[in-house]
Amino acid sequence: MIQITHENIDSISKVYFEYVQTMPRHKKNNVFVRYLFEEGCNLEKYVLCLPNDLKYLIIEFKNRFSNIDLQSAEWKTFCTYMKGQYERVRSLYLPTVLQELNLSVCPYCNRHYIFSVGNGRKVSAQFDHFYSKVTYPYLALSFYNLIPCCPDCNRAKGEKNVKINPYAEGFNNNGQLEIDSLLNCVLGKSNWNVVFNADDRCRTNIEVFALDELYSHHKDVAYEIVCKAIANESGYLKEIIQAYGNMGLDIETIYRIIWGYYLGDGGLSKRPLSKLTSDILKQLGVYKL
Repeated sequence: MIQITHENIDSISKVYFEYVQTMPRHKKNNVFVRYLFEEGCNLEKYVLCLPNDLKYLIIEFKNRFSNIDLQSAEWKTFCTYMKGQYERVRSLYLPTVLQELNLSVCPYCNRHYIFSVGNGRKVSAQFDHFYSKVTYPYLALSFYNLIPCCPDCNRAKGEKNVKINPYAEGFNNNGQLEIDSLLNCVLGKSNWNVVFNADDRCRTNIEVFALDELYSHHKDVAYEIVCKAIANESGYLKEIIQAYGNMGLDIETIYRIIWGYYLGDGGLSKRPLSKLTSDILKQLGVYKL
């Protein structure tokens, strides 16, 4: 999983809030609706809550409304109301958010493009609620609770809980892809695989999105990386870097051309399987940027 980053993300989230705030809506005689949309600055607080603070907002809501009867008409009306609010935002404004974030690849799996086509009205990313809108309808419009992702990951997660919100962090060094037997890979044997070396927090995401199984199907990419690395050990890589350098290309661009993927944390969201490539090159001691 990769982190969603953008230098202007605060501005993007605030413009999103302005849209939500001014969106036409019917007033509803409902205690939860009034609390969220009419009481003080609650709407702003809930829409702009930072990813690591969402869990505290859940506690605050539960303290404010203790002993909620989930079968009551009041609660069911609120859930339906928030679902409608989200659907309007999803169709009318979230495609704009995706474009402004300049996010090309699913942050959950780093395997699929999530480009927006036709202003997001034809083909676009889906948006997963990190905290389910079924269980936490009051977070249905929260900016950092809406994770742009591919349809496969959205279906896989469903109402399940994961521990790492990509707006807050990615796997980084806590969840690295690697080849479990480099020797067998180099020798062209079949008894090796691409696996995650991950801590318990990353494991929750890996299991929910079935990343272990999915990345086991990318052995061909891993094998090609190893073959290229071996071929470049003779000094060929230095010659290529020098030749591209003479063209005025920076080292990151040169590495992308050589390996076919963006490398480093800043580029992982631009092309599928970039984390796989970057992690294996680090395992091989080739990529040191």
